[in-house]
Amino acid sequence: MVGEMSSHEPDDGRDDMAALDFFVGEPAHDTESVLDALDPYADDYAADDDESDAATPIFTVTNPPGTVTVSAFMDGRVKHIELSAKAGEMSERELAAEIVLIARLAAQDARSAQYAVMLEGMREQGHDDAVTRDFLTRDLALPTPEQAQQERARVFATRYAGDHD
Repeated sequence: MVGEMSSHEPDDGRDDMAALDFFVGEPAHDTESVLDALDPYADDYAADDDESDAATPIFTVTNPPGTVTVSAFMDGRVKHIELSAKAGEMSERELAAEIVLIARLAAQDARSAQYAVMLEGMREQGHDDAVTRDFLTRDLALPTPEQAQQERARVFATRYAGDHD
C-alpha cells in the first residue's frame, strides 16, 4: 500500500511498450526525406482517387488558344487547371483573368449538367416539366445546357474574335 514498492521491476521481462508496436513503421534507413515514411500510403490514396474519378463526371473547358484548360466537378468546384507552355507568355494579370474566365465556363457547364440530371429525375417521378424548369432556373439558379452553350459561344466569339494563331 503506502510506501510499498511495486512488484514490477524494469527488468522483469514485461515490455509495456509492446502494445504500441503497431504504430511503428519499418525503421528508416538512409531515407532522403522524412516524407518517404508516407510512401506506403500513397498507393492507397491513388487507388481511392482513381475509383472516385471513374464514377464522377468531370466537365472540361479549354480556351480557343489552348493555353488554359479547367476541369470541374458536377457541383462546379474546380478539379484541375492545366496550362500550356504558351501560358508562360501571358502576364500574371492576363493569365489570372483567363483562368477565372475558363473556370467560370467549366463550372457553368457542370451546373448545366446538374440541371439536366435533376430535370430528368423529376420527370421520372412524374413532376411537371414547366414547374420543374422554373424551380431549377429561378430557385436553384442552375443554367440550362443550352444557356451554358450559348454563354460559352458568346464569350469565345467576343473575347477571341481577333485571335488567329
